[in-house]
Amino acid sequence: MSEAIDREELRHDLADALSAIQRDQDVTGLGALAARLQAVEQPPYAFHGRLLQKGLAEMPRNYSALI
Repeated sequence: MSEAIDREELRHDLADALSAIQRDQDVTGLGALAARLQAVEQPPYAFHGRLLQKGLAEMPRNYSALI
């Protein structure tokens, strides 16, 4: 069984990532965050993690889609 998630920490990490994308179009660390979401293996976390990884794979990146 996966370790317990800290939803508050995930919420802050996601908010920080959203701010970085909106402000600087910076996706540094977003891949790791997407992997953490997928590891949760509970809806909707894993689903959103997969969506983020798909959006990160596209080049050029569609920042609106990532937001």
